[in-house]
Formats: sequence, C-alpha cells, structure tokens
Amino acid sequence: MSGSRGAVLATIGSALLWGSSFAVIKIGLAAIDPYWFVFFRFAIASLLSLAFVAAVGRLGDLGGLLRNRLVLWLGVTNALGFILQFKGQTLTSAGNAALLVNSSTIYVALASRFLFRERFGPLKVLAVIVGVAGVYLVTTGGRLSVTLGSGLRGNMLVLAAAFVWTAFILLDKKIIGNRHVDLTMLTAATVTVTAVAALPAALLLGHGAFPRPSAEWWTVPYTSILCTVIPFFLWTWGLRRVTATASSIMMLSEVIFALVLAGIILGERLAPGALAGSGLIILAVVFASRETRHELVAGPDVVPE
Repeated sequence: MSGSRGAVLATIGSALLWGSSFAVIKIGLAAIDPYWFVFFRFAIASLLSLAFVAAVGRLGDLGGLLRNRLVLWLGVTNALGFILQFKGQTLTSAGNAALLVNSSTIYVALASRFLFRERFGPLKVLAVIVGVAGVYLVTTGGRLSVTLGSGLRGNMLVLAAAFVWTAFILLDKKIIGNRHVDLTMLTAATVTVTAVAALPAALLLGHGAFPRPSAEWWTVPYTSILCTVIPFFLWTWGLRRVTATASSIMMLSEVIFALVLAGIILGERLAPGALAGSGLIILAVVFASRETRHELVAGPDVVPE
C-alpha cells in the first residue's frame, strides 16, 4: 500500500471512529451519568497513554508538558467541552450533537482571522453566514418561535461545547505552533489533564457517589480506545502525509457517518428544518476548510479532537 493511499485510509478511518462516538455515547448515557462517563472515558485513555509513554521511556518529557500552563488550560477546556456535550446529549439526539459539535470549524475560521491573522477570503465569509444559518435550523428545527424544551436545552448545551472547543482548537494551534512540541506527548498530557479536570465535576454533579455497572458500560472503553486514542494517532499520521485541505475534506465523513449510524442504530430522523440545517453546516465546513498547505488544521472530537 502506498504512503498516500495509507494516509487517506488512516484519515478516513479516524473520521469514521470519531463519527461513531455520538451514537455510542447516546447508548451509554441511557444508564451512565454523563459526568462520570466523561471522567471514565478519559481516565482509561490517560492510563493507556501513560503506559505508552512509559514504555518508550519518555515520562520526563511528559512531566515537562504537564507543568506547562497552556497545556493545563488545554486539558481543562477539553474536559469542559465534553461535559457540556455529554450532558447535552442526554437531552438531544446524537445526530444534532454531531452537527453542532463540528460547527466549531466555522467559529475557528472566524476567530483565526483575528488571532492568527489567517487569510479570510470570500469562501470563509460565506462559510460563517451559511454555517450560522445551519446551526439555527438544527438548534430550533427551523421554527421562528420555540419554547425552552429539553431538546432545545440539549442543543444549546452542545452548541456551548462547540464554542468551548473553538477556544480549545485555537489554544491547541498556538501550542502546536512550537515545532519542538511532540504531538504524541501533547496528546498524552492533554488526555491526562482532561481526566483529572473531569473528576471534580463527576464528584460534585454526578448522581450518586459511583455509578453502578450496567450492560451499557461497554461504551466507556469503546469511546476511550476507539474514539480517543486510536483515531487521534491515525489522524495525526495521515496529516503528515496529506495536505491540510485534503484532511479537512475527508474529515467531513465524520458528520455523515454519525448521522447514518444514528439513523441505523438509534432510529433517529432529522426534522425537515434540521435536515436543511445539516446540509448548510456541512457546506459551511467545506468552505471553512479551504486552507492552504501550510496552515494548521484541527481534528474533530477528542483533541478536536
């Protein structure tokens, strides 16, 4: 298999694994408290990452990153984003969550114009306009007058998570701007801080001192391994061999796969207004992802991802 073909398969594979997380999370939330779910997901991911770092003899490098204030803020921001998403998904559909979470690409494009002086041409202006319209349609179902029901509250929580991850991605881009930062070590440090930062929320806000085991607990190791550790390394490996633009376009399969899987497994169907909004968000992400080869691109979901 050629390097470029392998990179394409790795990138698409990471997108599909990240896309599967939304339906799997929805299944797990039927029995697992959202705050504890976030903590256990990242606790397992951090243990795996630490084991890998120890195996390659680089615990000293990891210690240096864990003393970096920017890395600490990166982990705290990541924890907050997942807490908002998981709590929101107890009230809204997996499909809506996938669309709203990935709308962060649009906000990153807008914020990068002011923070990093990135080029902001007509396509990105159009992305913001189309994306905002799409988010409105998905969040409200296209209704001009809406009541603050559980679905709308859930959508707003997930949308808040997308804004938090906008800050996460911008901070991540600032850290990665230092060419001496090792992405493997940064990932291990981020998931470790995320787990530590998520624990107080689980203890203070989680229902009960410790969740009871249930049939849905398979979703915790699934999201830890197959939606956190493995896809990030696949995506990073692929990004070193394909352009940022190509990677961004391929990552759109995450949203599409998430919607398809939510329909097959959970029986979810988007309302007409939300269906139109989903098309606008996907189109906006395409526009916002038209970056040059030398610009950095951020991954979705877990070390947004």
